[in-house]
Amino acid sequence: MSEFANQLDTRIDDVRHRIHEARSEGDDYLVETLIDDLQNLLELAGRNDVDTGPIVAVIAAETGAIPVVSEPEET
Repeated sequence: MSEFANQLDTRIDDVRHRIHEARSEGDDYLVETLIDDLQNLLELAGRNDVDTGPIVAVIAAETGAIPVVSEPEET
């Protein structure tokens, strides 16, 4: 894993920790803001050819979103 990908993982872990703290404090606005931060990290990863699968799974877990199944790529 590249240093860039490692830094993204670290940032994602930090944001997840902050989301759990905000939820325990009942700060819904901060939770939504931090989920937006996760979305931004997803976009950053995608622009830099980093596997976005784990980030998508984190966002789905944090938002309770139903996973979207992508169309299989033709080979």
